[in-house]
Amino acid sequence: MIKKIVLILPLALSLNAQAGNAHLLDSLVVHNASLEMLEPIEPSYLENITSARIWNGNWFLGISGGASAFFGTPLGCADLFDRIEPTLSVSGGKWFTPAIGGRVSFQGFKLKNSLLHTQSYKSVHADFLWNVLSHHYNIRDQPKWKIVPYAGLGIIHNEDNGNSPFAFSYGVMGQYRLSQRIHLIMELGGTTTFKNFDGRGVSNRFGDNLMSLTAGLSFCIGKVGWKRVVDASPYIRQNEWLIEYASSLSDCNSLLAKQHNEDAESIAELKKILEIEGLLDLYKNRSNNGETALPSKKLYPKNDYSGLNSLRSRLQGIQWPDNSINDDSIQGKSSTKNYKLGSSSEYRSSLHGYLSELSKGKSCIGAPIFFFFELGTNHLTDASQLVNLDEIARIAKQYNLSIRICGAADSATGTSDINHSLGASRSEYIHSQLLHRGIDKNRISELNKGGIDAYAPKEANRHTSVMLFLK
Repeated sequence: MIKKIVLILPLALSLNAQAGNAHLLDSLVVHNASLEMLEPIEPSYLENITSARIWNGNWFLGISGGASAFFGTPLGCADLFDRIEPTLSVSGGKWFTPAIGGRVSFQGFKLKNSLLHTQSYKSVHADFLWNVLSHHYNIRDQPKWKIVPYAGLGIIHNEDNGNSPFAFSYGVMGQYRLSQRIHLIMELGGTTTFKNFDGRGVSNRFGDNLMSLTAGLSFCIGKVGWKRVVDASPYIRQNEWLIEYASSLSDCNSLLAKQHNEDAESIAELKKILEIEGLLDLYKNRSNNGETALPSKKLYPKNDYSGLNSLRSRLQGIQWPDNSINDDSIQGKSSTKNYKLGSSSEYRSSLHGYLSELSKGKSCIGAPIFFFFELGTNHLTDASQLVNLDEIARIAKQYNLSIRICGAADSATGTSDINHSLGASRSEYIHSQLLHRGIDKNRISELNKGGIDAYAPKEANRHTSVMLFLK
């Protein structure tokens, strides 16, 4: 009864572990679509949004010159061309975003009042800038054109009469990029102030206007351009998925820990039974916390060939008649010739020679296993052949056997050099597969036959053979 329990318990434990592992593996399956969530995300950018630079970068300095005309109240009798005088302008400012900026501008030189008297003036104003083509920054970091309406407040000073009234500034500026830091600018602007600016008119009403048309250059200072804002939505989705996946991994780890504890309890019970049966010393190396230790001695009995020796002695005492077996029983043909078995001494000699060569490592165990390849490659004709390598590796590791690999190619095709290279490549492929299955490289030897024609059809020569040896 106890022996039955010893046999049943490992089977039950194995089935229980397999069922638990299958359940856990199902819970850990990650579909191909979900695998993309584990890959690094290529950044995408939000449309029409860039990061603002409050202090660093996108500063500019502009210098321009042109003509101005004064239109006051009273207007006077002169036409436009009689009113035109030269003007100069210097400005400095900063773009806070591709659309919004600010500047401080100084303008001045000469003007003609309503009496056509020439007067000197100076104007300082701070302006709010708005680039109406700012959306182009999502296509190009530095677009060619800017169209910038502006409006602002300032003071204008008449050096001849000493008036310095409050003034509004307004206009539109166009920019064309010559290089990364240099722009060509053209500006049509105006300044409106009180009527008594030129010395004529009332002081509490707006009515004097100074219009100007200038052209010049603008120079960028510091960092140039804008950093586009990365869309955070893909990263948020990936983080949410990773949190959920980490939670599922934690649940699976808990299940595995529970399964481990149950298996440890089952192993502890099995140890008790083995100890009662007196088998604990034999199996103690297999139960060290689930780890497989190398045994200090072999766990299978040494073959002393007692059965073979018994068979030899019995064969020596049997007389085999010549007509005991005939060709009809072997070949299924009508014949009068008798089939004759070799003598027992010849049989014993042949068997003894085979066993001797086998023990010395001169003869392989059983027949070689062949793996066939496609023409001119080291690709197997059928991947299912690899199941043979699984069994070869298992037997070799279980009984500490050596493996010999021999590659070959079809001599009917290709040159000698090509066939020699193919044989080596096919042998190396099988060698790598055995290493992948846990075979020590010191137990593997390789041969290369090159091109051969030993087998028919010729496709059979495109192979690698694997042989097992005791040494």
